[in-house]
Amino acid sequence: MSELGDIATGGPFRTAGSADGPGPNNPPDAPVDAVRLRDHTAVSTALALLGDRELGGLVAAAVPLGTGIGGRSALVEVEGRRVFVKRVPLTDLELRPEHVRSTANLFGLPSGCQYGVGRSPGFGAWRELAVHTMTTDWALGGEFSGFPLLHHWRVLPDDVQPLPAELADVDGVVAHWGGSPQVRGRLEALRTATASLTLFLEYVPHTLHDWLGARIAQGDDSACARVERWLDEVTAFLPTRQLVHFDAHFTNVLTDGHRLCLADYGLALSSRFELAPAEREFFERHRGYDRAYAASYLVNWLVTALFGYDRPEREAYVRACAAGGRPEGAPPVAAGIIARHAPTAVVVTEFLGRLRDEGGAVPYPYASLPSGYRSWTASA
Repeated sequence: MSELGDIATGGPFRTAGSADGPGPNNPPDAPVDAVRLRDHTAVSTALALLGDRELGGLVAAAVPLGTGIGGRSALVEVEGRRVFVKRVPLTDLELRPEHVRSTANLFGLPSGCQYGVGRSPGFGAWRELAVHTMTTDWALGGEFSGFPLLHHWRVLPDDVQPLPAELADVDGVVAHWGGSPQVRGRLEALRTATASLTLFLEYVPHTLHDWLGARIAQGDDSACARVERWLDEVTAFLPTRQLVHFDAHFTNVLTDGHRLCLADYGLALSSRFELAPAEREFFERHRGYDRAYAASYLVNWLVTALFGYDRPEREAYVRACAAGGRPEGAPPVAAGIIARHAPTAVVVTEFLGRLRDEGGAVPYPYASLPSGYRSWTASA
């Protein structure tokens, strides 16, 4: 979200209180530290005391950061702290009294829209809010600290916004999803939305994509191991809380140089949501999806960062490694990661490629994944 600044030239990756990642004094399930808690309390109290008009004025004066498929983002200052603001469109259907805070699939979208392939219209603002509420509670309760804290939320009036570039070709998006009238209905509703769910979130300034890229460029191979370990921790935690994120790429993982946070829950799915039977079955089949996706993404990201390969070259390299070849040219830690996860990366990459090219009817290749990635089962 911003330039790396001193983090790009700072010391090796560390979590607060540890030079080598999570340790006995700072495990991933450690409570939120005193500084984070103090800042959260100050910001959440200040925002709660503002009326809608005052809060709307604060948002209107915010520094824009960008617009994407999930809404618009901006930066404000509250009580001397920077706060990340995300405005998620709220459609008329979601604002009906009987649907406020509903986690149901109100538009009846096909479950394939859960995958983060760039042409999903999203399942609604209330689901995103529900996940932010859960993750903040988990962080504050000491269950897992690797999520940005939700300081406050409010429904505010908003100007009608054009659809983001990924969704602007409505006919093309609908065709991608097999001509689904439900997808068309969702897109048309987004195009006329006059309100937004405004989320005020803990500001974490850098993406893992930028941070790890800087570390790789400086020859810090050991950073790869710490990232791999954290990805394993977060993707092990989420299934214990009945949640699949579905979009854990490296611009959705944030860092301040001391800790990592998994952000952006626009595609997340929980078995605690109000689910139709088909959605519940979809959830059960995808319990291990985040683990497989994160491993695949890490492999493909490393190969691209290390060698600058485009898609065909990268996929050929990973396939060769999956077949038992050595990751030639990669430094030792990265090579070990690539070798371990290449078989999973081949399956997931092929699936996502087909999903982009062929549309939403491509079945998830559950049975083709290595056994450890097919589902998640709590250890005894």
